[in-house]
Amino acid sequence: MSMVNRKKSLTILSVVKNYPVIIIFFGLIILFSILYHQRFLSPANLTATLRQFITLMLFSVGPTFVMLLGSMDQSFIGIWMLGSAFLWLLTPIIGPVALLVFPLFGLVSGLCIGAIHVKLRIPSFILTLSVLIIYWGLTAIISKGNPRNVPGYSFLTDDIIPFVPTPLLYSIPIILLSVFIVKRTKLGTYFYAIGSNEEGARLAGINVEKYKIVAFALSGLFSGIGSIVLFQHLGGTVPVSFSMNNVVRPLIAIILGGTPLSGGRGGPQRTILGALTFSVIYRGLYLSTLGAEVIDLIVGLILIISIVISSKGGELRGVEVA
Repeated sequence: MSMVNRKKSLTILSVVKNYPVIIIFFGLIILFSILYHQRFLSPANLTATLRQFITLMLFSVGPTFVMLLGSMDQSFIGIWMLGSAFLWLLTPIIGPVALLVFPLFGLVSGLCIGAIHVKLRIPSFILTLSVLIIYWGLTAIISKGNPRNVPGYSFLTDDIIPFVPTPLLYSIPIILLSVFIVKRTKLGTYFYAIGSNEEGARLAGINVEKYKIVAFALSGLFSGIGSIVLFQHLGGTVPVSFSMNNVVRPLIAIILGGTPLSGGRGGPQRTILGALTFSVIYRGLYLSTLGAEVIDLIVGLILIISIVISSKGGELRGVEVA
């Protein structure tokens, strides 16, 4: 074997080793293409798969920052819901500028959650779940329990490039920025260090509490930015109904992609692969004759399996999720 071919083989093996979800992704495409050869690769199903991928990706990129620390942020759905209610209130007053309410609210929310988590030492799982429920309740109060339509934002989904969903185009810079922060700035280095060994990071001079707050702030900010796209992508109305699937599926995407609950590994670049893989899994299950309850059961099992597999790279050492 020539040196060039050997290097290519080693590169491929390295990619497969570091991103095993790629094998799962292509394996599922082959499997579902065989089982549902006329429907799985149909334009309608591919469009639905891509639509779900965009939703999962934008919901899960922000919480990935927090997951790198070994913590959890479930407030992203609440930021989308309550931010939509604020948008409904502000649009008649200031017009499309009201879209800025999403990132601003997300940033403030993340800062407050991070500060409460650090200062009062409230476990992130309980804290962010409580915040999510509060935001849901406030959304229902503001909208009086009705899904309010907010006109004037169809430009967020109007076609720019034929056959390419516009929300996907808007998502690309969000993804690139998140990957840049994790891979090319000291913030990413500190996040990995804290997630790998919090006490060791503290002894190395890293202000752990400060960067935990920063991680939650980034999570809220990116959830808010993503919600600008998601608002119109998911109907352009104030959402008042809440489903745990909206919380669980993005978390599955993060873990399936290779960011474990214990932190210290993974990142947004892996979350993208996880979101794409889970979208393929769900659409394949949707095309089967299984009932919705059975599909939800399988999704729950996938979450458990993903947690077990992701934890094999390192022990769940005092993970702060309870």
